[in-house]
Amino acid sequence: MKNSHRLLCFLIELALFSMATNDALSAGAVTPFTILEAEAGILGGGATIHAFTPGSTVPSGPTKELEASGMAYVWLTNLNDSVSWTNPVDGANAVVIRNCIPDAPSGGGITNTINLYVDGTFRQAITLSSQQSWNYRNNPTNTTPDDPNGGGTPWHFYNEDRAFITGAPIAAGSIITLQKDAANTATFYDIDAIDLQNVPAAITQPANSLCITNFPYNGDPTFTTDSTTAIKNCINDARSQGKIVWIPPGKFMVNNLASGGLNIAGVTVEGAGVWYSTIYKNIPASASGGWPCDIQVGTSSVLRDVFIDSNSRYRGQVGESSGVTSSGSNWLVDRIWVQHCDAQWMSGTSGTIQNSRVADSWADGINLNNGNTPNSSKLGISLTTSNCFVRGSGDDGLTTYSDSGASGTNPQMQNTRIVNNTSIATYWANGLRIAGGTNVTVQGNLIDSVSANSGMEVSIFGNTGRPLDSALVSGNVIIRGGGWNGTQNGMHVGSPGSASFFPNAYTRAIITNNIIRLALRDGLNIGTTYETLTVANNTIDHPAQIGVHVQSGVTGTGIFEYNLATNLNVGKVQYQNDSPATFLTTHLSNSWTYVGPLIKSDTTMMNTSADWGGTAPAAGNTGQFDSTISAVNATNLTLGGNVSLDGLIFFNNMNGPVSIGAGNTLTLATSAGFSMVVANFDVAMNCLLSASTFNIASGRTLTLGGGSTASLSGTSTGLGTLMLN
Repeated sequence: MKNSHRLLCFLIELALFSMATNDALSAGAVTPFTILEAEAGILGGGATIHAFTPGSTVPSGPTKELEASGMAYVWLTNLNDSVSWTNPVDGANAVVIRNCIPDAPSGGGITNTINLYVDGTFRQAITLSSQQSWNYRNNPTNTTPDDPNGGGTPWHFYNEDRAFITGAPIAAGSIITLQKDAANTATFYDIDAIDLQNVPAAITQPANSLCITNFPYNGDPTFTTDSTTAIKNCINDARSQGKIVWIPPGKFMVNNLASGGLNIAGVTVEGAGVWYSTIYKNIPASASGGWPCDIQVGTSSVLRDVFIDSNSRYRGQVGESSGVTSSGSNWLVDRIWVQHCDAQWMSGTSGTIQNSRVADSWADGINLNNGNTPNSSKLGISLTTSNCFVRGSGDDGLTTYSDSGASGTNPQMQNTRIVNNTSIATYWANGLRIAGGTNVTVQGNLIDSVSANSGMEVSIFGNTGRPLDSALVSGNVIIRGGGWNGTQNGMHVGSPGSASFFPNAYTRAIITNNIIRLALRDGLNIGTTYETLTVANNTIDHPAQIGVHVQSGVTGTGIFEYNLATNLNVGKVQYQNDSPATFLTTHLSNSWTYVGPLIKSDTTMMNTSADWGGTAPAAGNTGQFDSTISAVNATNLTLGGNVSLDGLIFFNNMNGPVSIGAGNTLTLATSAGFSMVVANFDVAMNCLLSASTFNIASGRTLTLGGGSTASLSGTSTGLGTLMLN
């Protein structure tokens, strides 16, 4: 019998792991480029790998290892140090190098080159830059975050540099090498990863379009003079004539003090492709205040096939702003690439950002939201992020943020979808954050290498943040979540705090078919205060600490079914509930063994094994009332004899109120006490009762009558009513 049970458990685990593997292969964005991690390459010379190993002690602050994708990079510092890869892309003609080279002694960064070889033959020198990396946080001298001498902690180490590869496209199977030669004079080159791509030819001008370089607009594609007025005039004419704005190949400078952003409401703006058409926000030296220069998508707007970049060097710099913002309805952002900008701040109704790329953002990569104040053009209804790739963001990589605003009147977001995206190597905040909303779907996303916070945060944001009323979190893969910023985890679930506008709101989520792998602390951490969760068919693989951990101070219910926690470190457990009296759980076919409460049978007495599913009630057991007992029997109960239990729980699916008649004594021996924290009906006790704690949910009443008050010595918590008759 024991062998049969072990075989069954093994088969269940094998099936769950197989399903998890299939989910892992399908999660994330489908991109036109292929990523090659440096630590997976072949090292030459004296090149070495620097890596953080999940399971070891997490550093207390930012490090290059934590900020690297895969939490590892290759260090080139000596002459002839190199890293090589076999090219998997047929006809590769473009490369992105995610790298770190030294800052300048006084800040502001440097540029230098690294040499690229193909099959051992020198092909070209590629310029790398640290002018938009190496920031310094918590600077005690109040100089800029770009100052290395102000006493701040260094972070944001990496930058992405891109180039077309000179000469013939590189055949699949060729060896591509980055090497430090004599001409490459930076003291070190930290290579995190490269992206290889076969970039197609530039898109040609569409019919029925106005070109920003043609008369009378005369935009400058050579990045010599400001093109702001040219672009704005072309947009205005296209709007009035019902035509498309065409941005041809070139690099167009936005450098006008009166910029006010590029408002494309009602207009379609198209470029020749993200490798060809660039709008570059070159902050004027005399700029002050906000200097908004974002592309403002509005009702019936389309923006596609452009690259948006900026010369800003840190978050909060004068003139630093979003690449794209949105409001209004029925807008589309498609196939864009944004770098060195603030968050893509997307509001409105029925809008989608898809097939796009964000790198080195100063704030969130992509933020779907409802604004911060009531505004009919920023409702945050039916917004979607789909098939986008975000790497190196300076706040949440991907997020939805439902905010009630300072007045508390901004309405709840609805029907948000974050599906099939990738978020890698965020250097601040979470890989993906769900912050409030109703009917939120977060599905099929890949989150990897989160330096500071959790891989995924499922909760709210700030005291004005609206609750998370309902969310489906399904089919996501979270790898290496849980960084240096306090106690962070693979996935964390939370709810509003005591200072929130909504302090008693529950987070309600279905968390299913996710893979949480190599978490730096707990795999799934369920935190304070109020949660109603279904957790099913998830795989938690090799967490550093606990597989599934319910913290102390949590109230609510959890259904745990068909979950697998595997490859645990020595001494760590698969499941731990530190709130057993207030976070009430049911378990079915999980990989861990769970001894649950005794379930009250559909009988009218409480003192025999037949009354509790075949187990006689005794100290050491907790009893539970749920849908098993009928409404008729629940109101006609007697103890039938003295009964002792550790605690008594009343669940949220009872068929009717409970009434226990006079006679005999019910003793609840531990602090689990008498819990109506999630009860959906009231309870009346007319027997003698001895209990140390009473936890009664808001809107519920516990009536103690007859002789029960004689033994009442406990304390009452919760927002419900304890009535003494």
